[in-house]
Amino acid sequence: MITSLSPVILIAFGEYDNLGVGYLSSVLRREGIETGMIDFRYDDQEILVAIKRHAPPVVGFSVVYEGYIDEFASLARYLRQGGVRAHFTAGGYFASLNPGELFRLIPELDSIVRFEGETTFPELVKRIYTCTNWRDIKSIAFRQNDRIVMTPLRPLEKDIDVFPFPARRPLTDYIPGVKFATLIAGRGCRYNCSFCNTREFYQTPGGPLKRIRKPEAVLDEMEQLYHDKGCIVFLFQDDDFPVKAEGNNDWIKSFCSGLEQRRLHDKIIWKINCRPDEIDAECFAMMKQHGLFLAFIGLEDGTDEGLARLNKGMTASKNIEAAEILKNLDIGFDYGFMLFQPESTFKSLKENLEFLGTICGDGYTPLSFLKLIPCFNTRVERELSENGRLKGRPGNLDYDFMNAALDSCYQTVLACFASWMWSAGGVTNLAKHARNYYAVKDHYGKSDASVKRRKEQFREILAESNLYVLGTMKFLFDLYESGSYKKEGASSIEMIISEAKAKHHTWCQGIRECFMPGS
Repeated sequence: MITSLSPVILIAFGEYDNLGVGYLSSVLRREGIETGMIDFRYDDQEILVAIKRHAPPVVGFSVVYEGYIDEFASLARYLRQGGVRAHFTAGGYFASLNPGELFRLIPELDSIVRFEGETTFPELVKRIYTCTNWRDIKSIAFRQNDRIVMTPLRPLEKDIDVFPFPARRPLTDYIPGVKFATLIAGRGCRYNCSFCNTREFYQTPGGPLKRIRKPEAVLDEMEQLYHDKGCIVFLFQDDDFPVKAEGNNDWIKSFCSGLEQRRLHDKIIWKINCRPDEIDAECFAMMKQHGLFLAFIGLEDGTDEGLARLNKGMTASKNIEAAEILKNLDIGFDYGFMLFQPESTFKSLKENLEFLGTICGDGYTPLSFLKLIPCFNTRVERELSENGRLKGRPGNLDYDFMNAALDSCYQTVLACFASWMWSAGGVTNLAKHARNYYAVKDHYGKSDASVKRRKEQFREILAESNLYVLGTMKFLFDLYESGSYKKEGASSIEMIISEAKAKHHTWCQGIRECFMPGS
Protein backbone atom coordinates (compact mmCIF):
# COMPACT_ATOMS: atom_id res chain seq x y z
CA MET A 1 0.00 0.00 0.00
CA ILE A 2 1.19 3.48 -0.84
CA THR A 3 0.86 5.86 2.08
CA SER A 4 1.59 9.46 3.02
CA LEU A 5 1.29 10.78 -0.49
CA SER A 6 0.37 14.23 -1.66
CA PRO A 7 -3.23 14.17 -2.78
CA VAL A 8 -4.38 13.61 -6.30
CA ILE A 9 -6.50 16.58 -7.33
CA LEU A 10 -9.62 15.88 -9.39
CA ILE A 11 -11.19 18.85 -11.15
CA ALA A 12 -14.81 18.24 -12.06
CA PHE A 13 -18.30 19.58 -12.42
CA GLY A 14 -19.23 19.86 -8.77
CA GLU A 15 -22.99 20.29 -8.77
CA TYR A 16 -24.40 17.89 -6.18
CA ASP A 17 -22.35 14.74 -5.68
CA ASN A 18 -20.10 13.92 -8.60
CA LEU A 19 -20.42 10.15 -8.49
CA GLY A 20 -17.70 9.50 -11.07
CA VAL A 21 -15.19 11.45 -9.01
CA GLY A 22 -16.59 9.91 -5.84
CA TYR A 23 -15.95 6.37 -7.06
CA LEU A 24 -12.44 7.26 -8.26
CA SER A 25 -11.66 8.87 -4.91
CA SER A 26 -12.88 5.85 -2.97
CA VAL A 27 -10.77 3.34 -4.93
CA LEU A 28 -7.71 5.60 -4.62
CA ARG A 29 -8.19 5.91 -0.88
CA ARG A 30 -8.50 2.14 -0.65
CA GLU A 31 -4.99 2.08 -2.13
CA GLY A 32 -3.77 4.59 0.46
CA ILE A 33 -3.78 7.55 -1.95
CA GLU A 34 -5.51 10.67 -0.71
CA THR A 35 -7.56 12.77 -3.14
CA GLY A 36 -9.10 16.18 -3.29
CA MET A 37 -11.89 17.47 -5.56
CA ILE A 38 -12.20 21.00 -6.91
CA ASP A 39 -15.26 22.32 -8.73
CA PHE A 40 -13.94 23.63 -12.04
CA ARG A 41 -16.40 26.53 -11.85
CA TYR A 42 -14.30 28.08 -9.10
CA ASP A 43 -12.16 31.04 -10.02
CA ASP A 44 -9.06 29.95 -11.98
CA GLN A 45 -6.78 31.78 -9.54
CA GLU A 46 -8.35 29.95 -6.58
CA ILE A 47 -7.79 26.62 -8.31
CA LEU A 48 -4.17 27.51 -9.09
CA VAL A 49 -3.49 28.48 -5.48
CA ALA A 50 -5.08 25.27 -4.18
CA ILE A 51 -3.07 23.07 -6.54
CA LYS A 52 0.19 24.80 -5.74
CA ARG A 53 -0.53 24.44 -2.03
CA HIS A 54 -1.02 20.67 -2.33
CA ALA A 55 1.58 20.13 -5.10
CA PRO A 56 -0.10 16.96 -6.42
CA PRO A 57 1.87 14.82 -8.86
CA VAL A 58 -1.39 14.10 -10.75
CA VAL A 59 -4.27 16.40 -11.70
CA GLY A 60 -7.31 14.77 -13.29
CA PHE A 61 -9.96 16.58 -15.36
CA SER A 62 -13.43 15.03 -15.54
CA VAL A 63 -14.55 15.97 -19.07
CA VAL A 64 -18.01 14.44 -19.02
CA TYR A 65 -20.01 17.24 -20.61
CA GLU A 66 -18.99 18.40 -24.08
CA GLY A 67 -20.33 21.86 -23.44
CA TYR A 68 -17.60 22.61 -20.90
CA ILE A 69 -14.57 21.62 -22.99
CA ASP A 70 -13.59 25.23 -23.66
CA GLU A 71 -13.62 25.99 -19.92
CA PHE A 72 -11.47 22.95 -19.16
CA ALA A 73 -9.05 23.89 -21.94
CA SER A 74 -8.75 27.44 -20.64
CA LEU A 75 -8.17 26.21 -17.09
CA ALA A 76 -5.50 23.67 -18.12
CA ARG A 77 -3.67 26.38 -20.09
CA TYR A 78 -3.89 28.78 -17.12
CA LEU A 79 -2.51 26.18 -14.72
CA ARG A 80 0.43 25.39 -16.98
CA GLN A 81 1.19 29.08 -17.41
CA GLY A 82 0.99 29.38 -13.63
CA GLY A 83 3.78 26.86 -13.20
CA VAL A 84 1.87 23.64 -12.46
CA ARG A 85 3.99 20.73 -13.69
CA ALA A 86 1.83 17.85 -12.50
CA HIS A 87 0.79 15.04 -14.83
CA PHE A 88 -2.47 16.19 -16.43
CA THR A 89 -4.92 13.44 -17.31
CA ALA A 90 -8.60 13.46 -18.30
CA GLY A 91 -11.54 11.09 -18.35
CA GLY A 92 -15.25 11.02 -19.10
CA TYR A 93 -17.51 10.38 -22.08
CA PHE A 94 -15.96 12.82 -24.52
CA ALA A 95 -12.41 12.02 -23.43
CA SER A 96 -13.00 8.28 -23.85
CA LEU A 97 -14.69 8.37 -27.23
CA ASN A 98 -12.64 11.19 -28.78
CA PRO A 99 -9.13 11.13 -27.31
CA GLY A 100 -7.48 12.56 -30.42
CA GLU A 101 -9.91 15.46 -30.54
CA LEU A 102 -9.47 16.18 -26.84
CA PHE A 103 -5.67 16.23 -27.16
CA ARG A 104 -6.10 18.76 -29.95
CA LEU A 105 -8.42 20.92 -27.86
CA ILE A 106 -6.40 20.56 -24.63
CA PRO A 107 -2.74 20.11 -25.68
CA GLU A 108 -1.65 20.45 -22.03
CA LEU A 109 -2.90 16.92 -21.32
CA ASP A 110 -0.32 14.17 -20.79
CA SER A 111 -2.73 11.24 -20.91
CA ILE A 112 -6.37 10.24 -21.13
CA VAL A 113 -8.00 7.51 -19.06
CA ARG A 114 -10.58 5.88 -21.32
CA PHE A 115 -13.95 4.59 -20.17
CA GLU A 116 -14.44 3.50 -16.56
CA GLY A 117 -11.43 4.55 -14.53
CA GLU A 118 -11.72 2.64 -11.24
CA THR A 119 -8.95 0.21 -12.25
CA THR A 120 -6.98 2.24 -14.80
CA PHE A 121 -6.67 5.52 -12.92
CA PRO A 122 -5.19 4.12 -9.67
CA GLU A 123 -2.68 2.16 -11.75
CA LEU A 124 -1.70 5.33 -13.62
CA VAL A 125 -1.33 7.30 -10.38
CA LYS A 126 0.86 4.66 -8.74
CA ARG A 127 3.13 4.44 -11.80
CA ILE A 128 3.58 8.21 -11.83
CA TYR A 129 4.25 8.31 -8.09
CA THR A 130 6.91 5.64 -8.43
CA CYS A 131 8.36 7.17 -11.61
CA THR A 132 7.86 3.97 -13.58
CA ASN A 133 6.66 3.57 -17.16
CA TRP A 134 2.93 4.13 -17.44
CA ARG A 135 2.52 4.01 -21.23
CA ASP A 136 1.73 0.28 -21.32
CA ILE A 137 -1.30 0.58 -19.04
CA LYS A 138 -4.48 -0.66 -20.66
CA SER A 139 -7.29 1.79 -21.55
CA ILE A 140 -5.23 4.95 -21.80
CA ALA A 141 -4.27 7.30 -24.63
CA PHE A 142 -1.25 9.55 -24.99
CA ARG A 143 0.71 11.44 -27.60
CA GLN A 144 3.91 10.04 -29.01
CA ASN A 145 5.62 12.42 -31.39
CA ASP A 146 2.88 13.42 -33.83
CA ARG A 147 0.52 10.54 -33.32
CA ILE A 148 -2.05 9.46 -30.72
CA VAL A 149 -1.38 6.09 -29.11
CA MET A 150 -4.35 4.20 -27.67
CA THR A 151 -3.51 1.12 -25.64
CA PRO A 152 -5.73 -1.98 -25.70
CA LEU A 153 -8.96 -1.55 -23.80
CA ARG A 154 -9.71 -3.52 -20.67
CA PRO A 155 -13.26 -4.91 -20.49
CA LEU A 156 -15.65 -3.27 -18.07
CA GLU A 157 -15.88 -4.74 -14.59
CA LYS A 158 -18.90 -7.04 -14.63
CA ASP A 159 -19.68 -6.68 -10.92
CA ILE A 160 -19.71 -2.99 -9.98
CA ASP A 161 -20.41 -3.90 -6.36
CA VAL A 162 -16.68 -4.69 -6.03
CA PHE A 163 -16.09 -0.93 -5.95
CA PRO A 164 -16.36 0.76 -2.55
CA PHE A 165 -19.13 3.26 -1.98
CA PRO A 166 -18.24 6.62 -3.51
CA ALA A 167 -16.48 9.21 -1.38
CA ARG A 168 -18.72 12.17 -0.67
CA ARG A 169 -18.49 15.76 0.37
CA PRO A 170 -20.78 16.92 3.20
CA LEU A 171 -24.40 16.50 2.12
CA THR A 172 -26.41 19.58 1.24
CA ASP A 173 -30.09 20.42 1.74
CA TYR A 174 -32.78 19.32 -0.70
CA ILE A 175 -35.23 21.56 1.07
CA PRO A 176 -34.30 23.39 4.27
CA GLY A 177 -33.36 20.85 6.93
CA VAL A 178 -33.59 17.80 4.65
CA LYS A 179 -30.34 16.28 3.32
CA PHE A 180 -30.01 14.51 -0.01
CA ALA A 181 -27.50 12.31 -1.81
CA THR A 182 -27.10 10.93 -5.33
CA LEU A 183 -26.36 7.27 -6.04
CA ILE A 184 -26.73 4.60 -8.70
CA ALA A 185 -28.43 1.23 -8.89
CA GLY A 186 -26.59 0.36 -12.09
CA ARG A 187 -24.51 1.57 -15.01
CA GLY A 188 -25.19 1.59 -18.72
CA CYS A 189 -28.19 1.44 -21.00
CA ARG A 190 -29.45 -1.25 -23.39
CA TYR A 191 -31.16 1.19 -25.73
CA ASN A 192 -29.74 3.04 -28.72
CA CYS A 193 -31.41 6.43 -29.08
CA SER A 194 -30.08 8.41 -32.03
CA PHE A 195 -29.14 11.47 -29.94
CA CYS A 196 -27.29 9.69 -27.13
CA ASN A 197 -23.76 8.24 -26.89
CA THR A 198 -24.28 6.31 -23.65
CA ARG A 199 -24.54 2.97 -25.43
CA GLU A 200 -21.32 3.57 -27.37
CA PHE A 201 -19.50 4.47 -24.16
CA TYR A 202 -20.39 1.17 -22.56
CA GLN A 203 -20.18 -1.14 -25.55
CA THR A 204 -16.83 0.04 -26.96
CA PRO A 205 -14.59 -1.52 -24.27
CA GLY A 206 -16.58 -4.75 -24.22
CA GLY A 207 -18.71 -6.24 -21.52
CA PRO A 208 -22.40 -5.96 -20.65
CA LEU A 209 -24.27 -2.90 -21.85
CA LYS A 210 -26.10 -2.76 -18.54
CA ARG A 211 -24.79 -3.80 -15.13
CA ILE A 212 -27.06 -3.71 -12.12
CA ARG A 213 -25.99 -3.69 -8.49
CA LYS A 214 -27.43 -6.16 -6.05
CA PRO A 215 -30.45 -4.69 -4.26
CA GLU A 216 -28.73 -5.47 -0.94
CA ALA A 217 -25.67 -3.41 -1.88
CA VAL A 218 -27.81 -0.41 -2.84
CA LEU A 219 -29.77 -0.76 0.40
CA ASP A 220 -26.55 -0.97 2.42
CA GLU A 221 -25.38 2.33 0.91
CA MET A 222 -28.72 4.02 1.54
CA GLU A 223 -28.88 2.73 5.10
CA GLN A 224 -25.38 3.99 5.79
CA LEU A 225 -26.18 7.42 4.38
CA TYR A 226 -29.39 7.59 6.40
CA HIS A 227 -27.84 6.61 9.73
CA ASP A 228 -24.40 8.21 9.38
CA LYS A 229 -25.23 11.39 7.45
CA GLY A 230 -28.92 11.95 8.10
CA CYS A 231 -29.80 11.59 4.42
CA ILE A 232 -33.54 11.60 3.70
CA VAL A 233 -33.78 12.17 -0.06
CA PHE A 234 -32.04 9.82 -2.52
CA LEU A 235 -31.68 10.78 -6.18
CA PHE A 236 -30.80 7.82 -8.40
CA GLN A 237 -28.65 8.94 -11.34
CA ASP A 238 -28.90 5.79 -13.47
CA ASP A 239 -29.47 6.39 -17.15
CA ASP A 240 -32.24 3.82 -16.80
CA PHE A 241 -33.24 2.67 -13.29
CA PRO A 242 -33.79 -1.13 -13.15
CA VAL A 243 -37.56 -1.08 -12.88
CA LYS A 244 -37.69 -3.96 -15.33
CA ALA A 245 -34.32 -5.63 -15.00
CA GLU A 246 -34.13 -8.69 -17.25
CA GLY A 247 -37.62 -7.84 -18.47
CA ASN A 248 -39.40 -8.22 -15.13
CA ASN A 249 -39.92 -6.40 -11.84
CA ASP A 250 -38.02 -8.85 -9.61
CA TRP A 251 -35.21 -6.41 -8.82
CA ILE A 252 -37.52 -3.58 -7.77
CA LYS A 253 -39.65 -6.00 -5.74
CA SER A 254 -36.55 -7.13 -3.83
CA PHE A 255 -35.46 -3.52 -3.40
CA CYS A 256 -38.82 -2.41 -2.01
CA SER A 257 -39.00 -5.46 0.25
CA GLY A 258 -35.54 -4.61 1.57
CA LEU A 259 -36.57 -1.02 2.32
CA GLU A 260 -39.44 -2.37 4.39
CA GLN A 261 -37.32 -4.94 6.20
CA ARG A 262 -34.81 -2.24 7.13
CA ARG A 263 -37.63 0.08 8.17
CA LEU A 264 -36.55 2.74 5.73
CA HIS A 265 -39.63 2.85 3.50
CA ASP A 266 -41.43 5.42 5.65
CA LYS A 267 -38.31 7.42 6.52
CA ILE A 268 -36.78 8.19 3.12
CA ILE A 269 -37.94 9.22 -0.34
CA TRP A 270 -36.29 8.62 -3.69
CA LYS A 271 -36.25 9.66 -7.33
CA ILE A 272 -35.43 7.63 -10.45
CA ASN A 273 -34.83 8.03 -14.19
CA CYS A 274 -36.68 5.62 -16.45
CA ARG A 275 -38.36 5.08 -19.81
CA PRO A 276 -42.09 5.69 -20.21
CA ASP A 277 -42.67 2.11 -21.35
CA GLU A 278 -41.30 0.83 -18.03
CA ILE A 279 -44.08 2.52 -16.08
CA ASP A 280 -47.05 0.40 -15.07
CA ALA A 281 -49.63 1.22 -12.43
CA GLU A 282 -49.16 -1.80 -10.16
CA CYS A 283 -45.38 -1.63 -9.94
CA PHE A 284 -45.27 2.13 -9.45
CA ALA A 285 -47.98 1.98 -6.80
CA MET A 286 -45.71 -0.38 -4.87
CA MET A 287 -42.75 1.95 -5.41
CA LYS A 288 -44.83 4.92 -4.24
CA GLN A 289 -45.68 3.05 -1.02
CA HIS A 290 -41.96 2.55 -0.43
CA GLY A 291 -40.86 6.15 -0.95
CA LEU A 292 -40.78 6.90 -4.68
CA PHE A 293 -41.78 10.55 -5.06
CA LEU A 294 -40.30 11.67 -8.38
CA ALA A 295 -39.42 10.19 -11.78
CA PHE A 296 -37.58 11.65 -14.72
CA ILE A 297 -38.95 10.17 -17.93
CA GLY A 298 -37.49 10.49 -21.41
CA LEU A 299 -40.51 11.59 -23.44
CA GLU A 300 -38.37 13.46 -26.05
CA ASP A 301 -41.11 13.82 -28.68
CA GLY A 302 -44.90 13.81 -28.83
CA THR A 303 -45.37 12.21 -32.26
CA ASP A 304 -44.85 8.65 -33.45
CA GLU A 305 -42.86 9.92 -36.44
CA GLY A 306 -40.51 11.94 -34.23
CA LEU A 307 -40.03 9.10 -31.75
CA ALA A 308 -39.17 6.71 -34.58
CA ARG A 309 -36.63 9.20 -35.96
CA LEU A 310 -35.02 9.37 -32.50
CA ASN A 311 -35.00 5.54 -32.35
CA LYS A 312 -36.86 5.62 -29.05
CA GLY A 313 -38.81 2.40 -29.61
CA MET A 314 -41.82 4.22 -28.16
CA THR A 315 -45.17 5.66 -29.17
CA ALA A 316 -46.76 8.97 -28.27
CA SER A 317 -49.71 7.13 -26.70
CA LYS A 318 -47.30 5.26 -24.41
CA ASN A 319 -45.79 8.58 -23.36
CA ILE A 320 -49.23 9.93 -22.47
CA GLU A 321 -50.17 6.71 -20.66
CA ALA A 322 -47.01 6.89 -18.54
CA ALA A 323 -47.71 10.49 -17.55
CA GLU A 324 -51.30 9.64 -16.62
CA ILE A 325 -50.20 6.73 -14.42
CA LEU A 326 -47.79 8.99 -12.53
CA LYS A 327 -50.46 11.68 -12.12
CA ASN A 328 -53.02 9.17 -10.84
CA LEU A 329 -50.51 7.87 -8.29
CA ASP A 330 -49.48 11.42 -7.31
CA ILE A 331 -45.86 10.75 -8.24
CA GLY A 332 -44.11 13.89 -9.49
CA PHE A 333 -42.28 13.77 -12.78
CA ASP A 334 -39.88 15.75 -14.91
CA TYR A 335 -39.24 14.87 -18.51
CA GLY A 336 -36.83 15.27 -21.36
CA PHE A 337 -38.38 16.84 -24.44
CA MET A 338 -36.52 17.97 -27.54
CA LEU A 339 -39.08 20.24 -29.11
CA PHE A 340 -36.62 21.60 -31.65
CA GLN A 341 -34.82 18.98 -33.75
CA PRO A 342 -32.85 18.96 -37.03
CA GLU A 343 -35.89 17.76 -38.97
CA SER A 344 -38.43 20.01 -37.20
CA THR A 345 -41.09 21.77 -39.28
CA PHE A 346 -43.75 24.20 -38.16
CA LYS A 347 -46.24 21.36 -38.52
CA SER A 348 -44.29 19.00 -36.23
CA LEU A 349 -43.69 21.82 -33.74
CA LYS A 350 -47.41 22.56 -33.45
CA GLU A 351 -48.20 18.85 -33.06
CA ASN A 352 -45.69 18.71 -30.23
CA LEU A 353 -47.23 21.76 -28.57
CA GLU A 354 -50.55 19.91 -28.45
CA PHE A 355 -48.81 16.94 -26.84
CA LEU A 356 -47.15 19.17 -24.25
CA GLY A 357 -50.52 20.71 -23.46
CA THR A 358 -51.78 17.21 -22.62
CA ILE A 359 -48.78 16.54 -20.39
CA CYS A 360 -48.50 19.78 -18.45
CA GLY A 361 -51.51 21.97 -19.25
CA ASP A 362 -53.02 21.06 -15.85
CA GLY A 363 -50.03 22.39 -13.92
CA TYR A 364 -49.02 18.98 -12.59
CA THR A 365 -45.48 19.43 -13.88
CA PRO A 366 -43.59 22.43 -15.23
CA LEU A 367 -43.32 22.91 -18.97
CA SER A 368 -39.85 22.06 -20.23
CA PHE A 369 -38.25 21.74 -23.65
CA LEU A 370 -34.86 21.84 -25.35
CA LYS A 371 -33.23 21.98 -28.73
CA LEU A 372 -31.60 18.68 -29.68
CA ILE A 373 -27.86 19.31 -29.56
CA PRO A 374 -25.77 16.87 -31.62
CA CYS A 375 -23.38 15.12 -29.24
CA PHE A 376 -20.25 13.49 -30.64
CA ASN A 377 -20.49 9.84 -31.60
CA THR A 378 -24.24 9.82 -32.10
CA ARG A 379 -26.27 9.01 -35.18
CA VAL A 380 -27.66 12.56 -35.22
CA GLU A 381 -24.16 14.05 -35.29
CA ARG A 382 -23.03 11.71 -38.08
CA GLU A 383 -26.09 12.40 -40.23
CA LEU A 384 -25.79 16.17 -39.86
CA SER A 385 -22.11 15.95 -40.75
CA GLU A 386 -22.76 13.77 -43.80
CA ASN A 387 -25.44 16.20 -45.01
CA GLY A 388 -23.21 19.24 -44.54
CA ARG A 389 -25.49 20.71 -41.87
CA LEU A 390 -23.22 20.35 -38.82
CA LYS A 391 -21.68 23.60 -37.67
CA GLY A 392 -19.76 24.91 -34.70
CA ARG A 393 -16.87 23.16 -33.01
CA PRO A 394 -16.48 20.31 -30.53
CA GLY A 395 -18.34 21.09 -27.37
CA ASN A 396 -20.48 23.64 -29.20
CA LEU A 397 -21.92 21.77 -32.16
CA ASP A 398 -25.12 23.07 -33.71
CA TYR A 399 -27.13 23.20 -36.93
CA ASP A 400 -29.59 25.40 -38.80
CA PHE A 401 -33.13 24.25 -39.37
CA MET A 402 -34.26 23.42 -42.88
CA ASN A 403 -36.47 26.52 -42.94
CA ALA A 404 -34.83 29.93 -42.47
CA ALA A 405 -38.06 31.28 -40.95
CA LEU A 406 -37.82 28.59 -38.30
CA ASP A 407 -34.29 29.73 -37.43
CA SER A 408 -35.63 33.25 -36.88
CA CYS A 409 -38.58 31.92 -34.91
CA TYR A 410 -36.29 29.90 -32.65
CA GLN A 411 -34.31 33.02 -31.79
CA THR A 412 -37.54 34.76 -30.79
CA VAL A 413 -38.54 31.77 -28.65
CA LEU A 414 -35.17 31.99 -26.90
CA ALA A 415 -35.61 35.72 -26.31
CA CYS A 416 -39.02 35.04 -24.75
CA PHE A 417 -38.40 31.88 -22.77
CA ALA A 418 -34.70 31.01 -22.31
CA SER A 419 -34.64 32.39 -18.76
CA TRP A 420 -38.09 30.90 -18.15
CA MET A 421 -36.93 27.37 -19.02
CA TRP A 422 -33.32 27.18 -18.01
CA SER A 423 -32.19 29.83 -15.53
CA ALA A 424 -31.84 28.83 -11.87
CA GLY A 425 -34.42 31.43 -10.88
CA GLY A 426 -36.76 30.80 -13.82
CA VAL A 427 -40.31 29.49 -13.62
CA THR A 428 -39.36 25.91 -14.53
CA ASN A 429 -36.70 25.52 -11.84
CA LEU A 430 -38.69 27.41 -9.21
CA ALA A 431 -41.65 25.15 -9.93
CA LYS A 432 -39.47 22.08 -9.44
CA HIS A 433 -38.31 23.43 -6.08
CA ALA A 434 -41.92 24.05 -5.05
CA ARG A 435 -43.01 20.59 -6.26
CA ASN A 436 -40.17 18.95 -4.32
CA TYR A 437 -41.00 20.97 -1.21
CA TYR A 438 -44.60 19.76 -1.25
CA ALA A 439 -43.52 16.16 -1.97
CA VAL A 440 -41.39 16.09 1.18
CA LYS A 441 -44.15 17.71 3.24
CA ASP A 442 -46.75 15.26 1.91
CA HIS A 443 -44.59 12.19 2.55
CA TYR A 444 -44.04 13.04 6.18
CA GLY A 445 -47.61 14.12 6.81
CA LYS A 446 -46.67 17.74 7.41
CA SER A 447 -48.97 19.25 4.82
CA ASP A 448 -51.43 21.11 7.03
CA ALA A 449 -54.38 23.06 5.64
CA SER A 450 -52.28 26.13 4.83
CA VAL A 451 -49.67 24.05 2.99
CA LYS A 452 -52.37 22.24 0.99
CA ARG A 453 -53.93 25.57 0.08
CA ARG A 454 -50.59 26.93 -1.16
CA LYS A 455 -50.02 23.71 -3.12
CA GLU A 456 -53.36 24.15 -4.91
CA GLN A 457 -52.49 27.79 -5.61
CA PHE A 458 -49.10 26.71 -6.96
CA ARG A 459 -50.74 24.25 -9.37
CA GLU A 460 -53.07 26.96 -10.64
CA ILE A 461 -50.18 29.38 -11.22
CA LEU A 462 -48.13 26.72 -12.96
CA ALA A 463 -51.03 25.74 -15.23
CA GLU A 464 -51.49 29.39 -16.24
CA SER A 465 -47.77 29.75 -16.86
CA ASN A 466 -47.52 26.54 -18.91
CA LEU A 467 -50.53 27.42 -21.05
CA TYR A 468 -49.25 30.95 -21.63
CA VAL A 469 -45.93 29.65 -22.97
CA LEU A 470 -47.63 27.08 -25.19
CA GLY A 471 -50.11 29.63 -26.50
CA THR A 472 -47.42 32.21 -27.19
CA MET A 473 -45.26 29.70 -29.04
CA LYS A 474 -48.26 28.57 -31.11
CA PHE A 475 -48.83 32.23 -32.05
CA LEU A 476 -45.15 32.65 -32.96
CA PHE A 477 -45.12 29.47 -35.03
CA ASP A 478 -48.16 30.66 -37.00
CA LEU A 479 -46.64 34.12 -37.38
CA TYR A 480 -43.33 32.89 -38.76
CA GLU A 481 -44.78 30.07 -40.85
CA SER A 482 -47.10 32.48 -42.67
CA GLY A 483 -44.31 35.01 -43.19
CA SER A 484 -46.46 37.73 -41.63
CA TYR A 485 -43.75 38.41 -39.04
CA LYS A 486 -42.05 40.39 -41.80
CA LYS A 487 -45.12 42.64 -42.06
CA GLU A 488 -45.58 42.85 -38.30
CA GLY A 489 -42.05 44.17 -37.99
CA ALA A 490 -39.47 44.11 -35.25
CA SER A 491 -41.51 46.33 -32.92
CA SER A 492 -44.32 43.79 -32.76
CA ILE A 493 -41.87 40.98 -31.96
CA GLU A 494 -40.29 43.13 -29.28
CA MET A 495 -43.72 43.65 -27.70
CA ILE A 496 -44.22 39.88 -27.50
CA ILE A 497 -40.78 39.45 -25.93
CA SER A 498 -41.43 42.27 -23.46
CA GLU A 499 -44.79 40.78 -22.43
CA ALA A 500 -43.18 37.34 -21.91
CA LYS A 501 -40.52 38.83 -19.64
CA ALA A 502 -43.14 40.69 -17.60
CA LYS A 503 -45.28 37.55 -17.25
CA HIS A 504 -42.20 35.60 -16.22
CA HIS A 505 -41.43 38.01 -13.39
CA THR A 506 -45.03 37.87 -12.14
CA TRP A 507 -45.28 34.09 -12.12
CA CYS A 508 -41.83 33.65 -10.55
CA GLN A 509 -42.95 35.82 -7.66
CA GLY A 510 -46.23 33.94 -7.39
CA ILE A 511 -44.47 30.55 -7.20
CA ARG A 512 -41.99 31.83 -4.61
CA GLU A 513 -44.86 33.00 -2.41
CA CYS A 514 -46.40 29.51 -2.59
CA PHE A 515 -43.51 27.72 -0.91
CA MET A 516 -41.43 30.58 0.47
CA PRO A 517 -44.06 32.94 1.94
CA GLY A 518 -42.75 36.46 2.40
CA SER A 519 -39.93 36.04 -0.16
